Amino acid sequence: MKKIIYLILFLFSLNGFSQNSIEKIKKHLLSNTKIKALGLTNNDINDLVIVNEFSSESTQIINYHVKQRANGIEIINSDSNFLMKNDEVYAGGEDFYGNISSKINTVTPALQITEAFTSALSKLNAPQVNNITLIESNGFKYKLTNGSLDQDPIKAQLVYFYTATNTLRLGWNFEFYTQDTKNLWNVVIDAIDGKILQKYDLVISCSFGNQANHTHEKEISNEFSKYFFNEKLNHTTAALAPAIGNYRVYPSNIESPNHGSRQLISTSGNTIASPYGWHDTNGNDAVEYTITRGNNVYAQEDINGNNGIGASPGGTVSLTFDFPYGGTGVAASTYTNAATTNLFYMNNIMHDVYYQYGFNEVNKNFQQNNYGKGGVGNDSVIAEAQDGSGTNNANFATPNEGSQPRMQMFLWTNGPAPTLTINSPASIAGAYSITDNSFSPGHVAVPTSPGLTRNLVLYNDGTPDTSDACTAAINAAALNGNIVVIRRGSCSFAIKAKAAQNAGAVAVIIVNNVVGGAPGMSGADATITIPVVSLTQVDGEAIITAMANGTVNVNGNLTGAAGTFVNSDGDFDNGIVAHEYGHGISSRLSGNCLGGSAEQMGEGWSDWFWLMLQIKATDNGTESKGIGTFATQQATTGVGIRTYPYSTDRTKNPFTFASSNTQVAPHGIGSVWCTILWDLTWAYINKYGYSADVYNGVGGNNKVMRLVLDAIKIDGCNPTYITGRDALIAADQATTGGQNYCMIWKVFAERGMGLNASSGLNSDTTDQIEDFTEPAPGPNCTLGINYFENQDMVSIYPNPSNGLVTIKIEKFSGKLNLQVIDINGREVYEINNTDFNIEKALNLSHLQSGMYVIKISGNDVNYTKKIILN
Repeated sequence: MKKIIYLILFLFSLNGFSQNSIEKIKKHLLSNTKIKALGLTNNDINDLVIVNEFSSESTQIINYHVKQRANGIEIINSDSNFLMKNDEVYAGGEDFYGNISSKINTVTPALQITEAFTSALSKLNAPQVNNITLIESNGFKYKLTNGSLDQDPIKAQLVYFYTATNTLRLGWNFEFYTQDTKNLWNVVIDAIDGKILQKYDLVISCSFGNQANHTHEKEISNEFSKYFFNEKLNHTTAALAPAIGNYRVYPSNIESPNHGSRQLISTSGNTIASPYGWHDTNGNDAVEYTITRGNNVYAQEDINGNNGIGASPGGTVSLTFDFPYGGTGVAASTYTNAATTNLFYMNNIMHDVYYQYGFNEVNKNFQQNNYGKGGVGNDSVIAEAQDGSGTNNANFATPNEGSQPRMQMFLWTNGPAPTLTINSPASIAGAYSITDNSFSPGHVAVPTSPGLTRNLVLYNDGTPDTSDACTAAINAAALNGNIVVIRRGSCSFAIKAKAAQNAGAVAVIIVNNVVGGAPGMSGADATITIPVVSLTQVDGEAIITAMANGTVNVNGNLTGAAGTFVNSDGDFDNGIVAHEYGHGISSRLSGNCLGGSAEQMGEGWSDWFWLMLQIKATDNGTESKGIGTFATQQATTGVGIRTYPYSTDRTKNPFTFASSNTQVAPHGIGSVWCTILWDLTWAYINKYGYSADVYNGVGGNNKVMRLVLDAIKIDGCNPTYITGRDALIAADQATTGGQNYCMIWKVFAERGMGLNASSGLNSDTTDQIEDFTEPAPGPNCTLGINYFENQDMVSIYPNPSNGLVTIKIEKFSGKLNLQVIDINGREVYEINNTDFNIEKALNLSHLQSGMYVIKISGNDVNYTKKIILN
């Protein structure tokens, strides 16, 4: 059971780091009455091990993930999340198991390591591995050869697994790539009978065309680096390094080719996150690679889909990566270098930006060389452009720290959207927006002009829901030769299409069964020979009503988009690249244990990681933001791959907490979480202003980026929406003393996550209970701007200055007093009761060179700043 911890965080302040963390954790367990009530004995906590540690320079909280051990063997899923501040533990232990010694089935495996692994392969239907040999042994941890995958050995560990029958079964925990490289399995095999006790595919496959389920769980274990505690506690201002690389790409705040133009960008990255640039690996000034490879990512093509070493574009000694891109109407092979360059650039951007907010070496980020700053290293991202192992997809695999994650970006076959025009009856006549399918195989394009003109007929299978086409049609004669309308239902899109085709349909329109955009439709059936498109629920039900009520046939035309379309390339969709990289961020910062919760928020975090990069000064929260509109060839105003666009406008996105009960996991559930985070983002921007500088800025967007990453670290294993909410409040409490307490509560309460909301069981995605109650007002509940408390809203620049100085105060308009005082305390310049609107220029060139103090005072403003005049 997770605890609401924000109410006590303020009691603690930074007071150094204790070397006796385990002993302090044990002391906490023995003295905490709530923990003692769980029935834990001394024997249960006698052998604890820290498997993950995270730290934050803003909250000053150290977060330990601790496992129980029995007979020196780790107990899988016994992770408990301990929080330490002021060298004291104040939360954790609620998830430990009691009386473990009485629940152990054996201490000796009946199946030896290679036997157990062979059994695992068989039960997973994975390719067999030949000549398995032991290459490393360390206590109960092992490494084995993995066939042809020399760089990816099998990792194994003897563990105990807590079962539903309240026993601890001895098991073998394996993590390994399959020989076809399609899966990165983490599986626990019973060491006695070989049964599968638990399995997760660590390849997070984000099939954006539908809401397919997938899991995100990983296990990692490594030694904690104390580098952070040797650093200055204040966040270091970052600056761009000298520009030594030139990349023709879509800038990081431009989503795709549909949203803007490519530019030749000169940079070597951010000097804090990538101090030796993007092409270094040894920490010296000279670059090691003149291809798209460096310390953060190795980008290469994988057209043959074998995870081997592919080609990477060369930039010569000038590091100029300027290659042509012919668009969606030419073969992808003609622009592979351009695609790989964009993929390299965007991976580096994600690394550098989120480094500023706490995804750094000590917190398990992705770098080949950690430059002595802690962590393990040897885990830069392998990013594969135009991966040939699939289409209409993208994925990210995150193994243990010290092993390289892999991002695979695919080509997309969704052509430009066709159109539906209803000719009659007049009451519903007009053009309707529709979405094409992404069947592979089985996609058939809607014919171009003049298209298909037929009557529209509703499918009837005689079994409720009678129009979902999950069984054979009973009105096949009426369907034959016409465009068939089907309601979305329990069976797959491909099954529906084939059922209509068997009844003689010339095309299919599938109507969504939930409010929102037309559903993306993925599937595979090579025998489908007719076009299949989808329609929104609102438009589709209007047409179905006309069919039922009218005396005139509903007649319509389907016409495909004109022009040549070959494919769209996910490597140019910065939103998808950022989304995939985001899975690595949330997985690592959570302790790589998200998959134990069916309600976990990984998909929502990933959407949000991208949304934060594309905000522009002219944006507002009520606008609609889609995800994946380029890959799916929708207009930029389209919904993309989600049910609703992201917007603070409830008429555009009506999601509330209760919506998570009906959304398909994990994408649908994740989009509800992202919706709330997007509301929170704009609450912060409205309060603190916006900064276009994602590295150094102090705007509301910067503040919420830090807050969210801090909260992921605090939340720990197996999170739910409610623990995620509480972690955000706790992070704010630790960072600001709760200045945003009521604002955060208000955002969550308005979407149904108020004081009395409940996530229920984290294994159940249908038992969430919403509530709209906000907490009672308190001292930090003003939602207005207080410039006295938030002085980073005020900036004075340039500094040093030649005498021309600009004062800027975000979102302020009113009367102010300005004073300039010299080093001897004399007032040398003064303006009283002057009108001020956001910014004001001062000419101080008449003053002598030296140091001065500028004082600003007025309603809600009391600010002092030193300035140097040259």
